[in-house]
Amino acid sequence: MKPYATLTERGRARRLRALASQALQQYDLQVARLRLVTNSFNGIFRVDTTGGEKWILRVTLPEGGHTPAHVAAEMDWLAALAHDTSLSVPCPLPARDGSLVVEACTEGVPEPRLCEVFSWVPGTDLADHLTPASMAALGELSARLHEHARSYHPPAGLDLLRFDRVFPFPEPVILFDAGVEAIFSPAQHALIRQARDFAQAAIHRLQASGEPMRLIHGDLHQWNVRYARGLLSPIDFEDLMWGWPVQDIATTLYYFEDRLDYAALRQAFEQGYRRACPWPERGPGEINAFIAARALGMANFILQNNALLDIDLAAFAGRLESLLKRSMAGF
Repeated sequence: MKPYATLTERGRARRLRALASQALQQYDLQVARLRLVTNSFNGIFRVDTTGGEKWILRVTLPEGGHTPAHVAAEMDWLAALAHDTSLSVPCPLPARDGSLVVEACTEGVPEPRLCEVFSWVPGTDLADHLTPASMAALGELSARLHEHARSYHPPAGLDLLRFDRVFPFPEPVILFDAGVEAIFSPAQHALIRQARDFAQAAIHRLQASGEPMRLIHGDLHQWNVRYARGLLSPIDFEDLMWGWPVQDIATTLYYFEDRLDYAALRQAFEQGYRRACPWPERGPGEINAFIAARALGMANFILQNNALLDIDLAAFAGRLESLLKRSMAGF
């Protein structure tokens, strides 16, 4: 049997399908069909039952801080959101023993995997339906998540990521290593360090403000929100962490920042947010500091993933430079 790491994405998916079948034996589901949706990161499978129900099974990749405690917090928050609010969220299905997270293993997959079953969320990516109105709806959705998290507390004793540093994820920070520095000009590298300090100073101000951290989605963008006839459903809560609303908002806005209509989309997002909550930015530039932080985090992620290094590195460095300059303009 070939080592798992040497398989293609589809080859790994075939191995994970057997593991997914093992996981489903722990649920009261009469499975009629199990189909792969994607295996580009986690293994995502659609489950059709003999009774006509549809579910999603996720086989969680054991990387990026997705520990049992982290996944348990994700499932608990989703269950609380489904119970406490009218938001359309993927609701976790308890296994036969009541667990929201199960473990499964199979021959050919090198380690046990955490698996979760969610209710089916209809629609297509919000990215395919971007208008000022849908952007305002995204802002309102973000605010409602933040408002729920203000009083929600995950189970005690869970060790979760904290956005109290510019690079909150557990992967190594290689952006400042000698080998990586060669990608950037001296001026670009100085800008990267300046942006890091700019973002860290914003974190220090948040800590000094006395506002307590709360759980934030951590990755709420237009490909992690489903759109169905105007209804928005947030998905993929696996990057949740302790943080502040302005950080979460910045992560969302980062994915629009290079669009020509960015100013209008940002304004629509803020208007929608204000329908549910006061706008949390304390002063000009606070959200921009965390847009810069997201850009640095994404650059660090890309540069340490060899599969992505066929990109034009000069163009990559130039785009990062432009984004950081725009985020830091006037500061």
